[in-house]
Amino acid sequence: MSSNPYVKLVEKKTGKRLQLFAENTDSIPYIVFLRVTTQDYRRTSKRPILKEIPANSKLLLKTLILLDGKEGIYTPTFIVNEVATNLTMRKTHDDFDLKISQAKLEKTVLIFTNFNCDLCDQAIAILQENAFNFKNHNIETNREASKILKAELEDLDALDNTSYPILKIENQIYTNIATRKKLIEILKKHFE
Repeated sequence: MSSNPYVKLVEKKTGKRLQLFAENTDSIPYIVFLRVTTQDYRRTSKRPILKEIPANSKLLLKTLILLDGKEGIYTPTFIVNEVATNLTMRKTHDDFDLKISQAKLEKTVLIFTNFNCDLCDQAIAILQENAFNFKNHNIETNREASKILKAELEDLDALDNTSYPILKIENQIYTNIATRKKLIEILKKHFE
């Protein structure tokens, strides 16, 4: 089963019918793969499912019908992947080339974080997993980070009322980023 904390496989039984849903509680879409192995139901693993599950949604993947005299045992293979928007594959005559957005190589993201900030941890993970050039400044462990941030923000009073993370990309500063979806939208704006 998937270890993704946002997407899970949910079953609903109605009589002899078993419906398998993918439920996404995150603010971004995911790609899911489902293969069911069983001898107790019709419509088994011969047709695996590969679908995109939109943000905050529940989508029916497969309906199985229980065969007479069977217990209803099945083994699902459920894999969840984040939708990749930053890498593109291009087929050449001899091989595949992986092309990373040139913008990622030319721009650096400054991220200001603090402790006890789940979105800060998620932001750092997104930047690392997607090969962004970035510098993390934790304002609680790095005295210089506070000075850098105060120099970047024109309105020093805003610093007291700001939530984290704070991003600086090129000459733009983004404060009060409330969701993972908003963070991804900001990155797409600068890197796609």
